[in-house]
Amino acid sequence: MGAAGRAELSAAAEEVTADGTVESTRPTVRAGHKTLIAALASDGTPLAVGHYHPANGTTEIGGVGTLPTARRQGLAAAVTAALAAHARDHGVQTVFLAYAEESVARIYRRLGFRPADVTLLIANQPARS
Repeated sequence: MGAAGRAELSAAAEEVTADGTVESTRPTVRAGHKTLIAALASDGTPLAVGHYHPANGTTEIGGVGTLPTARRQGLAAAVTAALAAHARDHGVQTVFLAYAEESVARIYRRLGFRPADVTLLIANQPARS
């Protein structure tokens, strides 16, 4: 739980709009290279979000986060499960995730993910559009 809520979300949205992040991401989403899923409040405010971008039948689910005032309601787990189901329904055979905290790993295990023991991080990849 935390204090950050809708006002902080609005400020962050303004920042990523102003710095060009929204505009640079839009073509990737529209072209189908990235899928975004969100859990929304009844007024349309995103409470939890995540994404995946498949390549050759494999994808990593990433960017899963929940607005601090909306945590501990199962929203991140719901978004992660929806992303995995959507990816599988769209031909992705291998879905994986990375995590830094054991508390996050517990959520992923409850959803059926299991440790892979070894991962490879490829940095500085060119953006696809």
